Amino acid sequence: MKNLILILILALLLFGCDKEALKTDTGDKVEGLTLYWDHEVFGEGGRRLRFEFYETRKYEHIFNLVFDYKITGKDIIISLVDKVDMGKCPKFPSPNGIDSLCRPKGNMFIPDNLLTLGNYSIVLKTYDFEIVSDLIVDAEKYTLEIPANEKFSSSINTVYPIPADLLFGSVVFSGIENTEDANDFFEALETLGFEKTSVPNYHYRHLSVDENGKPPDEHWDPDNHSLGLLRKMGNTFESAFELAKLHFNNSNLNIYLYSSNGDQARLDKTEGIIVLYAK
Repeated sequence: MKNLILILILALLLFGCDKEALKTDTGDKVEGLTLYWDHEVFGEGGRRLRFEFYETRKYEHIFNLVFDYKITGKDIIISLVDKVDMGKCPKFPSPNGIDSLCRPKGNMFIPDNLLTLGNYSIVLKTYDFEIVSDLIVDAEKYTLEIPANEKFSSSINTVYPIPADLLFGSVVFSGIENTEDANDFFEALETLGFEKTSVPNYHYRHLSVDENGKPPDEHWDPDNHSLGLLRKMGNTFESAFELAKLHFNNSNLNIYLYSSNGDQARLDKTEGIIVLYAK
């Protein structure tokens, strides 16, 4: 009887060790996370912060990290709620098809309209650790301050959202003789209420400006030109698009328009006309 009990105990211990090893090998354990984050204006979600988390460890399987968040006052709780096994990692393209390793990742979004100016406490919760950081929201930027730790990090400290209610883009054409048509379009925009403006020279994701906060012009051989535009939204994006369509149909201009509220239109002689309005 004693021998039987000893065998059962050993079996349970061995089974427990195998189960724990399996838990680690299949990715249930989270040793650490790194964060890439930025600010978006396009897509169904509108203006929002995008957080993309990556595990520090790689696995033979692809795992999708699923996050949820809750905002209570000035507290933001971000929780890892699931880790979905998506199957084996693809093999490296080679004659022998060598197995590769994949880094689990997952993203989540927080709309602008849920965040007011001030300091927030961000609590990141996983199965294995919890880290508290500070998110500072002001009129021009978001700043994430992560305390020194071995589990969670980000190489990005500050994100600059494009100011709301801007119209920006470019007019592109071949042949210097078409510059007058481009200027006619710019003047017509001003007549509709889209006044020239400038913004701070920050590292925006979707908008480039020069050291003076103005949209840059570009010129390249043999005779190609791109004239930038940056305007206040003194009218609707739809009115700007209809005006652009009129000038596009009566000139050799390609016109690309975007709003910092999420609208976008491409009027291209090769690709045709595409417009997407923000929801």
